[in-house]
Amino acid sequence: MSTRHVFLLAALAFILHAPSAAADNAALTKLTEGVYARVVSADGEAVANTGVVVFDESVLVFDTHFTPEGGTSLLSAIRAVTPKPVRYVVNSHWHADHTHGNQVFASAQLIGSSNARRDMLQLDLPSLNRTARVTQSQLDKLRQAMAREPDPGQRQTMREQIRSREEYLQTMSRLKIMPPVVALDESVTIREGKQEARILFLGAGHTDGDIVLYLPSQKVLFAGDLFFSSAIPNVQDANILDWMRTLGALLKLDADKFVPGHGPIGSKKDVEAFLSYFEDLKALIQPAVDRGDSIEQITRELQVPAKYSSYQFQNFFASNVQKMFAELKALQIESKPAENAPRTEQRKP
Repeated sequence: MSTRHVFLLAALAFILHAPSAAADNAALTKLTEGVYARVVSADGEAVANTGVVVFDESVLVFDTHFTPEGGTSLLSAIRAVTPKPVRYVVNSHWHADHTHGNQVFASAQLIGSSNARRDMLQLDLPSLNRTARVTQSQLDKLRQAMAREPDPGQRQTMREQIRSREEYLQTMSRLKIMPPVVALDESVTIREGKQEARILFLGAGHTDGDIVLYLPSQKVLFAGDLFFSSAIPNVQDANILDWMRTLGALLKLDADKFVPGHGPIGSKKDVEAFLSYFEDLKALIQPAVDRGDSIEQITRELQVPAKYSSYQFQNFFASNVQKMFAELKALQIESKPAENAPRTEQRKP
């Protein structure tokens, strides 16, 4: 199964095994005048953090959470601080936990990178349809099994499983995939009165279409999933070596507050610590690549370093190891032909 289906299948697993999806009623956290972050739990219906910028006449929203219900709760939080219309919605990248609340803001101008728009159309929608088919298949099998099951207790368990899957299908039927309409390759600047917001593509990283929202006057940066704060990152669609270079570009921006896609609001030191995590990971794995160790061996032997043992999402570490190993191995293979190429001597005439 492609790792690109992970978010939707993770959502399915969460909904099917939890009594109910937890509503996230987090309020907006004020960062500076007119600028807010909504920091949420990864276990609710919102999943990923968002940003809100209140301009003179309108509102900009950066990411819209994981579900339409999460988007609705975000809109309610916005209405608690301003009645102004939401005119702009920026998607940091294409992943469902940042975009599946878009339909709540259907009247806004949707902005994202060209690559994020491509992936929402080519990957997100098909994944949604595939997950729906998997759920329907499970429903059919459960109904058939329940009809044959003589034990009342087992039938009750199956009845609950059927109900949860039916609820999930109903939720999915209400979901509309809404990709960005305005697609950028480098940058877009929004100005309203004296206020300025810069939407920047700094390079590939968590995906090949991540963008950030930079407010130069307020020195605030919304980083999306280019920055995981005190958390081990999801690297399913990442190029980690590119990501490290992109983080270097991000750190050159003059900002004091950095809002991550997941985790608490951070400072420049926190972003530097996140970059250090990748640097440490590379330093741990490079010797194994040089020795010719197998990916199975390094995955089995390497544990989360103690300095990162308190980070969220510990379950992502093995995939981080495998991704870094694969990238370093690819570099090693690419360099060998040049090293082994026969040298030609130039004779003097």
